[in-house]
Amino acid sequence: MKKTILKPKSRRFILRHITSKDLNGYFESQQDKDAKKGFMRVPKNLKEAKKELQEKLNALKKKTGETFAIEINGEYVGYVEIHDLNQKYHEHKGIIGYCICKKFRGKGIATEAVKLVTDYAFKKYKLKRISGWCRTFNKASARVLEKARYKLEGIMRKNKFRDGKYLDDMIWAKLK
Repeated sequence: MKKTILKPKSRRFILRHITSKDLNGYFESQQDKDAKKGFMRVPKNLKEAKKELQEKLNALKKKTGETFAIEINGEYVGYVEIHDLNQKYHEHKGIIGYCICKKFRGKGIATEAVKLVTDYAFKKYKLKRISGWCRTFNKASARVLEKARYKLEGIMRKNKFRDGKYLDDMIWAKLK
């Protein structure tokens, strides 16, 4: 099977559609404590991760989202996705999400991947708005969005409830 590679591509990594072969990397990227804090839920085992990954593959078929694996020298590094695309009502908006394996964090990979997928999504889907969300305590994720030229629009206080605590979310957006 031929790899679908996103263009323009980075000099440092390859962006390609995620596949079922990425299951172990997808699962592992979300298992450290820092990654777990940033998500409402993470897969507890490979069976749950497989189900999530299948949902991402189905979104590609339905044209409601695309998830790209980030690969360096054949190694899975993380993913970046554009999801919640809703062309039906001509809203022309989407949401960006990403997760990088622990050993590759802090190297600018997420920022570069977010920039590439943002530009790609604006062009391919004729979007007018892409938003990204992160917890207020997740300074690294906020920095990714800031460096990718997203603007902080506000903070949704007590937006989510997890583990007996309310969590605040920052909402970032980039407009075309």
